Amino acid sequence: MKTDEELQHVCRYAERVVWSGWGRSSSMPERLERLARRIPLCDICGRERPARRPRLPVLREVRAAAPEAPPLADLTGRRIAQALVRLGRGREGLLPVRGFLSALAHGGIPASLAEQWIETFLRAGWLTAVWSTGSPPLLTAVTLRQTPALRELAKPGEDVRHRSALQEARARLAPLVHPKAVEIAALLESPEAAGLPSMLIQALAAVAVHAEAGDVLAERVFSTRHLGGSKELARVQGRLERLVGPLAEIGIREGVSVTLLGGEGLLRGLDLRAFAPFVGLAREAVERLEEIAFPEGGLFVVENLTVFEACCRGEVAAARGSLIAWSGGYPGRAIRHLVELAGAAGAPLTVWADLDLDGVRIARLTNSWLSSRAAFFRMSPGDLEAALCRQPLSPHSAAAIRRDLEERPEAPLADTLRALLASGSWVEQEAFLAPRRD
Repeated sequence: MKTDEELQHVCRYAERVVWSGWGRSSSMPERLERLARRIPLCDICGRERPARRPRLPVLREVRAAAPEAPPLADLTGRRIAQALVRLGRGREGLLPVRGFLSALAHGGIPASLAEQWIETFLRAGWLTAVWSTGSPPLLTAVTLRQTPALRELAKPGEDVRHRSALQEARARLAPLVHPKAVEIAALLESPEAAGLPSMLIQALAAVAVHAEAGDVLAERVFSTRHLGGSKELARVQGRLERLVGPLAEIGIREGVSVTLLGGEGLLRGLDLRAFAPFVGLAREAVERLEEIAFPEGGLFVVENLTVFEACCRGEVAAARGSLIAWSGGYPGRAIRHLVELAGAAGAPLTVWADLDLDGVRIARLTNSWLSSRAAFFRMSPGDLEAALCRQPLSPHSAAAIRRDLEERPEAPLADTLRALLASGSWVEQEAFLAPRRD
């Protein structure tokens, strides 16, 4: 029953593409087809504008009525199948193919050959094809119906390898507790993991295991040890770092393992002040230390190298009178040993990291190795508010902070995380440094 308003309104028409139902093709009985027409419809009542002549179709979508046997692909067929899988990743419905055909042409595959393979995939029931009804008709779009079949043709056995890699990675990460390992485990449990290549999944698991161990390794050593070759890491490093952040912050670096120390304190009778502004020790040398004469300020752990140097040069008042250690991102075994020695000596611990989720996790992890509560420098909601230079918080980072707060609402620095969300920003440590006077 129409309302008075609907009966009295003046129709305002907007043209829309309207598809018919599927039916048997009259010219090719082995095909089903449907037609699309541009029809003016009223936005208010849905009434179609009358027309003197039947409206001609503008598009025709075709699919196989009874799929044929899968094709035997040559190298070209595999390349086209792989390109179709990439085209459809994360997208639903009709996929425009004009740019797709142009890209294949630039790669040496002419459009006519690509269309022949699309026709082959159509007969197998793996996709539908949409053609314009002009003269000549042009292929305009496809809809993928059997993406796993196309993926198997493009890379035989890839789905099996992917499932195996994902299952193995999830099992390896289940018992791990390092913040970065927990983050990676959550990623591998998410729907996003279905679109990750097998090698990237293997690399993610290796990074998590490495973070848990607290090692510091050269990139090529890590790659050889965990990925089966010195150059394997380089193949996935860009995408890997987009997912988990800089590898250097997890102890995977270009050079060798080193722990930088500055400030005050006695190491086996060596006064750190004699090596000002700082000195570098191999991880093994630090781990062999059995006792340290800590200064009154205790141990001051700094995440960022530039800020560490400023602390060692006396430019940060709060770090003066302390033994200053550079964590290089997430702290490894050497920093843990220093924290445990500080705890045994009753020396205070102060941690300074970026005002972001990783910085909070670095501070929490460092504090977890001490039986008492550490002090966190420049990491409060007030420090965030006072910072003169902020960086915008990405949607990915904001979502990760929300997950952390849901899982650990009362953890240290939770108020700081809430402040980050409320402000939509984060702060680098360097923002708190005074201008240098060189």
